[in-house]
Amino acid sequence: MIKHGTVPKKDTTRQTLEFGAAVLKQLPHLAPEDMQYWIKNQGKLQEALVKALGIPDPRLEWQRFYEEVFGIKADFSKIVLPEKQEGFNWLVVVLEGMTANRTYDKCKERFSSWRYTENLDTIKSVRTSEKTYAIWLRDRVEADEENKNLSAEECEKRGINGITLEERLLLELFYHWRTSKHLDINNVTLCTGSRDSDGDVPVVDWRDDEMEVSYDSPGCAFDRLRARAVS
Repeated sequence: MIKHGTVPKKDTTRQTLEFGAAVLKQLPHLAPEDMQYWIKNQGKLQEALVKALGIPDPRLEWQRFYEEVFGIKADFSKIVLPEKQEGFNWLVVVLEGMTANRTYDKCKERFSSWRYTENLDTIKSVRTSEKTYAIWLRDRVEADEENKNLSAEECEKRGINGITLEERLLLELFYHWRTSKHLDINNVTLCTGSRDSDGDVPVVDWRDDEMEVSYDSPGCAFDRLRARAVS
């Protein structure tokens, strides 16, 4: 039974399969060595398909972001994007070398910011910027309602892959660059992908006209505290 005020999700599985079959049908005959080339160069294959189908490439916007905000000319054309789940429409590209301190300092240059510790780089995350990588997030200003009242410990038990502190700071910076606005005005992102030296979990929100980086215990849970799931 559909609850009042909700919209049922449309099952696009059949449509996806039909689209894939249509694309395969239109492909010209490829020699085995050509097929092997595209298998080994999936980044180039993705770029070719995006260009052929006229799909805007979100990687290009991240290239402009890094150049305008950090003065870095990056090339993300070879990055293979992770599989995109339904509803996960925000791309985050973490450039090699983007640490929590570096990103926080850039946030502070652009808007008022506060952090509970001077060295955010002591915080350990499940994903690091040893090399450039990309993730997908739900396209929402407020952290995922699906994860409200779930502590970091409970998220781990349920297998929820959560955002790291570095990713959340980068998302704040990118969103402000695009819109001049901020995230988590009413709620708080629980960065379940990170832990500080005491085992506490970093949290980020917009409070009293500034971005605030604080922390909660791994077992802490309340309505406004919500992890952002990563795809």
